[in-house]
Amino acid sequence: MRSASVLLRVLGFSLLLVEGIQLPTRTALPVSAADAHTFLATPSNWPSIVASSRSVKSDTHPISMPMGVGDTIDEVFGLPPIIPLQVRWKCEVSDAANGELAFFSPEGLRNIAKDCRMIFLIKDRKGAENSCFVDFTMEYDPVSPIAFFATPVLELDNALAINVLLPKAIRSSIS
Repeated sequence: MRSASVLLRVLGFSLLLVEGIQLPTRTALPVSAADAHTFLATPSNWPSIVASSRSVKSDTHPISMPMGVGDTIDEVFGLPPIIPLQVRWKCEVSDAANGELAFFSPEGLRNIAKDCRMIFLIKDRKGAENSCFVDFTMEYDPVSPIAFFATPVLELDNALAINVLLPKAIRSSIS
C-alpha cells in the first residue's frame, strides 16, 4: 500500500485514509484459463458472480460479448433505486494468451472512491486439465470515509464472488 494521504476529522476522531487500497482474492476454477478469461471479460456474467452487482449496460458494446481493450460498460450495483451506485469500467488489458484482464474507472464512485481497478490474472493449473487459478485484485483510492469503512464489506463481497459465485456460475455455463 502507498503512504497515507489524507487526514480527516470524523466525529472528533482523526482518521487516516490510505491511498491505493488493494483487496486480493484467489480461487481455482474447473475450466481452462482461456475459458475463464472469456467468461470474466463478458459483462453479462458479472451480476451472476458479484453479489452487489445488479446490472450492466452499454450503448457501445454488446454486454453478452467479451470486452476488448478500450470497450466501456456501466455497472449498476448497491440497492437501486434506493442507493443506485454506478461505475463506468473501461477495459485496459485483455490478453487471454497471457491470462491478463483489467478494467479501470478513473472516476470510480463520485465522492466515494477514485482510480478503481479490477485486475484478473488467470493461469492454467499445471498438471490439471481444464482447471485454472484466478487471482483477482480490486484496487481503489478512497476519497471519503465511506470508502475506507466499506473495505471489510468489499473484501467479503469479493471473497463470495470469487470463491463461491464465480465457480458456481462457471459450472452452470459448462453444463
